[in-house]
Amino acid sequence: MWRISVQSVRHYWALFVGTFVALALGVALIGVSAAALAATWSVPAPAADLPSVTLTDGTGKARTLSGGALDMGGVQSVLAMAGVVSAFVTVFVIAGTCAFGIALRRRDMGLLRLVGAGGPQVRRMVLGESLAVAVPAALTGCLAAAVAAPAVLDALNGTGLSPVELHLGPVLWPLLFAAGSGLLIAVLGAYAASKRAARVRPTEALREADLDARTMTGGRAVSGAALLVGGAVMVVLAPGAGAEAATPLALFGTMALAVAATLLGPVYLPALLGLLSLPLRWADPVAGRMAAASLTTSRRRTASLVGPVLAITAVVGVFTTVLSTAGAATEADDRARTTAQLVVEPVGDGGLSAADLAALRADPRVAAVSAPAPLDVAVAGPIEVWKDQAAVADPASLTRTHRITVTEGKAGTLAPGTVAVSKEFADWYGRHAGSEVTYGIFGGRPVKATVAAVLDGGSAVPHLLLPAADAGGAAAAPERASVLLDPQAAGSAGAVAAELTRRLGPERVKVTESAHWFDHASTGQDRLNRLVLFVLTGPASLYALIAVASTLVMSYSRRGREVAGMRMIGVSTGQLRRTAVWETLGTTVAGVGIAAVLVSLGARSYRGALTVLGGEAPLSVPWALLAGLAGACAVVGVVVALVATGRLLRHAGVAAITSRQ
Repeated sequence: MWRISVQSVRHYWALFVGTFVALALGVALIGVSAAALAATWSVPAPAADLPSVTLTDGTGKARTLSGGALDMGGVQSVLAMAGVVSAFVTVFVIAGTCAFGIALRRRDMGLLRLVGAGGPQVRRMVLGESLAVAVPAALTGCLAAAVAAPAVLDALNGTGLSPVELHLGPVLWPLLFAAGSGLLIAVLGAYAASKRAARVRPTEALREADLDARTMTGGRAVSGAALLVGGAVMVVLAPGAGAEAATPLALFGTMALAVAATLLGPVYLPALLGLLSLPLRWADPVAGRMAAASLTTSRRRTASLVGPVLAITAVVGVFTTVLSTAGAATEADDRARTTAQLVVEPVGDGGLSAADLAALRADPRVAAVSAPAPLDVAVAGPIEVWKDQAAVADPASLTRTHRITVTEGKAGTLAPGTVAVSKEFADWYGRHAGSEVTYGIFGGRPVKATVAAVLDGGSAVPHLLLPAADAGGAAAAPERASVLLDPQAAGSAGAVAAELTRRLGPERVKVTESAHWFDHASTGQDRLNRLVLFVLTGPASLYALIAVASTLVMSYSRRGREVAGMRMIGVSTGQLRRTAVWETLGTTVAGVGIAAVLVSLGARSYRGALTVLGGEAPLSVPWALLAGLAGACAVVGVVVALVATGRLLRHAGVAAITSRQ
């Protein structure tokens, strides 16, 4: 059957070119993501010996951790998420194109069964076709990844997401991983489609329409229902799961719902598109009616065209909205919790000096100053030892400059041998007021301290607050200080900020009103968020646009007789072109609309898990990005549809029919 598979690929090249392009681009995206991740793993450790500390966990096992190492976790998380998005879109598109290709060739499969081909032979032929396309596609994708990886790393270095400059290392293993992933995706997609092809009955294929015979198979219905239930359960559970657990629940729940909506598309899309096409029947009676009839009767084709638009819009929409909403909620909570009127920052590197902080506290207009000095520590738990964020800070001052609730204990000045912990730390690790915490400062010895207070203050409270006496001068200088003015000076905060800047020296510190500081900080955070979103969704969005174009090419490759028949009954070329435009816009609007509903469900579910002092977490949606993606899908679809329709109109058979009229 291998020879028949190769001949089939050559003969139906227009059907397989979509799979080839989608798989090659998918392998390239996975390869670039894997190469970038490998570059982060190969970052050399600092040459000097790093300070370390040895702690004993609850099982009695001694564990040694080192401090001062580069934290590559942020950029690695972004790259890993980008790889997940790329892999999801690749699997989705490949599975859809394979199934669509089999649906378009249903009559051909029936003819093979008529001449004696058995079900296993048809299955082997489909798998052979998949390999005939997948092998060169994987090689092409690996070549593209090898060429693009250096440029991608240069661009990534320019974003500042990585703490050090990344250099491309050996790409053999990342490319082998990408090629293997691509081949596996292609074989699995073809295997699922081959089962459907092997069940084609000869008489059924000759008697029924190409696309509308058994559009909802048992496997498709069961898979769609299972994903629908699973996605709905995850979205429902997200609001009560807490911010950490709600993120994967909202993301993967929405992705599951998107796949379910695509699998179940033949059930509800005809009715939905029938409603959407009602205005077309009035605005363009001939072309609009033909487009509506095509969309509502060719259910499998319609579902295949809606699928890529729905998938990429839903995936990009939920990822960008969840990330934007998380940032907006953190900013809103910080603003609501800050009672200090001023923020003091150093002009250069090195943090605020002790002299600057003493001068601030000595000013008669200043009621309180909080300036946590960050410090990395190791903490011993029941079965493990982990790195955590700590700060040398005075809880009494912190509770004056910020709205912080003391849930347990008392927020007084910490005595040696005591610590204060955040509510999140207490909930995660079960350390409450009166409990004992064993921690270690890198380069020092283990410290056993008693929890004096549990503070609920959002991001304003580090996981652990340590007394200065136990830190031993290991903490870094404070990055900023929050200044609470007395009631008489609070009304003229701007003037006090200017006067403090002059007194302390504008070359040393910068004093800003809190509201202005938050505005500036949010602008910088927005820039970083846009960079992260671009890394996450940019390549996958481009890939999806190409997948939309490929699916349209596959669709129009088998519509020659349909176009010829419409020309025979007198439909003009202009009406045919408008029909193609209305069909494409209809599927695009349907895909974007369904994705918008799913993203709204996932985003609102995630927002329900976030807490903001005194109100509800804001829902932040990157409208410009999503509108641009939807518009790009529409433009690409319309252009490809018009080009494909023009090609069919220039076909020899259509030209011959036209010449007889």
